[in-house]
Amino acid sequence: MGYRWDMILQLIERLTREASSQGLDFLLIGGQAVIHHGYVRMTLDLDLLARESQRAAWRTLLEKINYQSYAEATAFIQFVSRIPGEFPVDIMFVLDETWAKLRADAVSKSSGQVEVLIPSAPHLVALKLFATKSPTRRSPGKDWTDIEEIIRRHKLDPGDQKFADLIRRYGGEEALAKIRQMWNAGAKESKE
Repeated sequence: MGYRWDMILQLIERLTREASSQGLDFLLIGGQAVIHHGYVRMTLDLDLLARESQRAAWRTLLEKINYQSYAEATAFIQFVSRIPGEFPVDIMFVLDETWAKLRADAVSKSSGQVEVLIPSAPHLVALKLFATKSPTRRSPGKDWTDIEEIIRRHKLDPGDQKFADLIRRYGGEEALAKIRQMWNAGAKESKE
């Protein structure tokens, strides 16, 4: 399947309208969120974040638009379309307390003809750090590239205590050291 921006935009628009009509909230995460934060890269699926308390409603919604689940764990469900050529949809579920924090700091962006919410840059870094720790993650290197680009584009200083605490919480001391190294290398390049 060739990459088609119009197809992914149509899917985002459709899911936004369907979710809204059923009172479901979501944040656009993953590659599409990274793109909305200014780093354009290819992504072959659509990643959403939703409340765990709405898991059953999301399953019903996706089934209604010809998707079926093919993998499920405590924190996510992965769906594939019954229609050839459609993008897969992965939904990560979080508890209401976590949802409230992410939602309160979310940013509204235009995606095609709809407005979507994406995590703030620091929260997207936290989600990416969380993803790098997954034992089933196929390409954590891509996550680290995303993290570096988000930090660079948003000038997120790991010397800021609040941001450093977020990094430690989701990536540990090793991630903080790596991000500080990225930050320092970027600052050195800017001076040259």
